[in-house]
Amino acid sequence: MNVVSILGGKVHGQAQAEDLAFPACRAGSKNKGTKYLGTDAEVTCPKCLALDGQAEEKPAKVTPEPKAAPVREITREEWLHRAIDALRPEFERIEFPLPEKIHISVGFGYGAKRESESILGQCWSRSASEDGVNHLFISPEMKDESRVLDVLIHELVHAADDCLSGHKGAFTKAAKALGLTGKMTATVATPELAEKLRGLAQELGPYSHATLYPMGKPIRPQAEPKPESPEDAPEDAPEEEAPVHSGPKKQGTRMIKVACNEDCECGGYVVRTTAKWIEVGMPICPAGTVMAIA
Repeated sequence: MNVVSILGGKVHGQAQAEDLAFPACRAGSKNKGTKYLGTDAEVTCPKCLALDGQAEEKPAKVTPEPKAAPVREITREEWLHRAIDALRPEFERIEFPLPEKIHISVGFGYGAKRESESILGQCWSRSASEDGVNHLFISPEMKDESRVLDVLIHELVHAADDCLSGHKGAFTKAAKALGLTGKMTATVATPELAEKLRGLAQELGPYSHATLYPMGKPIRPQAEPKPESPEDAPEDAPEEEAPVHSGPKKQGTRMIKVACNEDCECGGYVVRTTAKWIEVGMPICPAGTVMAIA
């Protein structure tokens, strides 16, 4: 049985010593002159609880460890800018320094897609930019890090030269000094440079990019042979290949269809021409309106 002071004291455990005339708490105080009553209430005296081993130890306050911030995957452009910074000393070494600021993006540059080949990189002169900074484009057709760096060096040579030499003179000299070889309009890295670029690619980490296929993703050969005639084709066969982009539909001939707006006075004049002459300038309809690729 436990006891409680009639004066409103704490609830104590009943003293077990037989020689005590009054109930006392487990801390040893006889509390003479204090009247106690029996109670079924739980002991609240901290000393009694401690002596009985009944005290509940408060758990130590555990400070939760701060959560580690998730590792952010760098963008393609950040990766390319880090690569540029890593390559700057090489350009300093050959006394062909890079401009302090360079814009670089992943995408197709102006007129960068040809029927015969893809242009893997492009550099624009500072004079073409509003802020006087070279703009570089790296083709989204490439995913291999060392090849991306290879093409990047080619375009950086153009940036250092500000596109003044084309692929001759100062460009050729600098490109070869850096380890580029082959046809200067489509250079590749020498084995020695390729080895260095593989090491640099490992330092930079993954190039967060997925290959873009302008002509559509390669299709594996099917096990079943193609039907020889329309009658043999399955009924659910698609009528034509699904488009891979939102631009003008690919034309089956080298001649490109160019048309004027039907609202024009010419009534929608249509002609066909080649990519060569379109680059020179778009045709003009008889009413004097500049036409567009249909």
